Amino acid sequence: MILLKFCWTLIVVNSLTIGGGFVMLPMLHKEFVEKTQWLTNQEFVDAIAIGQVTPGPLTVMNAVIGYKIYGVLGAVLAMISSYLPCIIIVTLVAKYYYAYKESIIVVSSFKGIKAAVIGLLAGVAISLGNASLVDITTFGIAIISFAAITFTKTSPTLLIIAAGIAGALFL
Repeated sequence: MILLKFCWTLIVVNSLTIGGGFVMLPMLHKEFVEKTQWLTNQEFVDAIAIGQVTPGPLTVMNAVIGYKIYGVLGAVLAMISSYLPCIIIVTLVAKYYYAYKESIIVVSSFKGIKAAVIGLLAGVAISLGNASLVDITTFGIAIISFAAITFTKTSPTLLIIAAGIAGALFL
């Protein structure tokens, strides 16, 4: 029953995710950490970190969570549950998008969705920040990472690896 609920949650969240994969983080956090308590806040943050150093970061994150909850079967079903809604939605949208892309309803809807995405990402940043910024060193790593990603063309993967090394050396 847990595996079914887990897969259904991923299908629903992936069906509602518009604006990039990181928008799903607040929804997944609420479900897996707050509601079901299948993960601790730290385990959720760790799953995000593991995903960030791999291709397909959010799928890998979901697979890590699936593995934690239900082993290899949970990981495989997490990946299927992550991709299935996307495949269905993209197939349907691609079929009709060009016919309706100039529609005032479509244009206005996307403007509203973009604004909501910014709010959701801010919520993720605050939630993860509360769990991850526990002392001056972690706060410093976060500030340096933010500056590097904002003002340079540094690869996020390199930043994550560098932050991991800094954490190992200074924490």
